[in-house]
Amino acid sequence: MENLHRELRFAAIATLVLDVLLTLVSGLLTGWRLSVPLGLALGSTGMFVNLLLLRRTIQNAVYHGKTKDWVGYLLRVLIASAVIAAGLLSERVSAPAAVIPFLYPKVIFALPAMRGK
Repeated sequence: MENLHRELRFAAIATLVLDVLLTLVSGLLTGWRLSVPLGLALGSTGMFVNLLLLRRTIQNAVYHGKTKDWVGYLLRVLIASAVIAAGLLSERVSAPAAVIPFLYPKVIFALPAMRGK
């Protein structure tokens, strides 16, 4: 249980760092637009909620033996779809910036594994 809390804390900090870095890079390359940080904030929020729901699914599997959680899965897909739709439908939110944070967990959790931690 403590490992999940530690990983979520690490993911939150890494997400904030990646959002700031992507905002800076985007600002330098394409100009400073508010749509990029708004998209990153929206996508990061959706990604983090997905991680929280995934944590709940893992806890149910470990502690309650519940191995199939279709509701949790469908809720995570619905959240990701809503974030992508908001990015596509809103002129104030960058759609690519809203989608990119959903790729963060691949990077965030791969780096410590490659370093041997």
